[in-house]
Amino acid sequence: MKKNKILGIAIAAIIGMTSMVPAFADDSVAATQTTTTVQTQTKQLTQEEILQRLTQRAEKLGVDITGLTNEQARDKIRQAEAAKLGIDITGLTKDQINAKIKEVREANAAARLSKIAAKLGVDITGLTNEQARDKVMQAEAAKLGVDITGLSKEDALAKMKQAREAKAAERLAQEATKLGVDITGLTNDQARDKIRQAEATKLGIDTTGLTSDQIKAKIKEVRGTKKEENTQKLTAEATKLGIDTTGLTNEQLATKIIEARAAKLGVDVTGLNNKDARAKLKEAREAAKANKTVKSTNGTV
Repeated sequence: MKKNKILGIAIAAIIGMTSMVPAFADDSVAATQTTTTVQTQTKQLTQEEILQRLTQRAEKLGVDITGLTNEQARDKIRQAEAAKLGIDITGLTKDQINAKIKEVREANAAARLSKIAAKLGVDITGLTNEQARDKVMQAEAAKLGVDITGLSKEDALAKMKQAREAKAAERLAQEATKLGVDITGLTNDQARDKIRQAEATKLGIDTTGLTSDQIKAKIKEVRGTKKEENTQKLTAEATKLGIDTTGLTNEQLATKIIEARAAKLGVDVTGLNNKDARAKLKEAREAAKANKTVKSTNGTV
C-alpha cells in the first residue's frame, strides 16, 4: 500500500512539473499560465497574488522574505532553489540561472520518470519528458483500471487519485479486520492512524506523546527487530533440517521448512500457500498423534 501511494505521489509531482511556473519568474512569465493543451488562458496577476506565490515557495525552501520587494524575494528564492539543486550560480545572470534551474529540473524529472517507468514496465526510450509523462500516466491509469481518455492532465490525475484512495480504503478495511479495528466512517488518513495505533499496541509499543510519524517509525523499528529474530529462528530450524539457507528470504525459508516437514510426514502441499500448507501439516500431525494414542490404548488392553 505504501509503495503504491508513494508511486502515485511521485507520478503526480512529476506530471505537475509540466505546467509549473517558477515562483521566481518575471512578472511577464508568471502572468501567463497554461490551463489545457488545447487552450491557453492569460491572467494578469496582482502584486498581492505574486507575493502570495513567492511566500509559498519561500516557505517550502525555508527562505525568509519578510520585508523584501517582489524582485528581492525572487532573487533570494532563485538563489535558494539553485543551491538546493546543487547549481553553482557564480557569475551567472538571472536569465542564465533560470535556464540552469530549468535544465537541472528536467534532468531530475527524467531520472525519476525512468525509475517510475521501470516499476510500471513502461518503455520511455527516446521520449521527451512530456511524452514520457503521458505514457507513464496512461500506464498508471491502466493499472488502476481507470479510463482517462479525453481528460485533461488535472482531471486525469484527480480521477487516478480517487481510484488510488478507493483501493487504499479496501486494503485498510482488510488490515482493520485483521486487527479487529472498526474504521467505519473514517477517512483513509484517520483509518491509517487508528490501524497504526492498534498495530503499535499489538507490538507492545507505548505511543504516549508520540506523533503519527514517530509511531510509524517505532513500528518499523520493532518490525525490523522481530524480522531479524524471525530470520535467526528460521535459519536455525532450516539448518537442522539440512536446508541450504543461502540468499533466501524469510518467506522462502518458511516455504522450504514446510516442504521438508511435509516430506517427513508424507503430506503433499504442492500448490498450497504457506498458510494453507501449515494448516494441512497441523491436521496431519494431529491425525498421527490420535492414531498413535489409539494404538497405545489398544496395546494396553
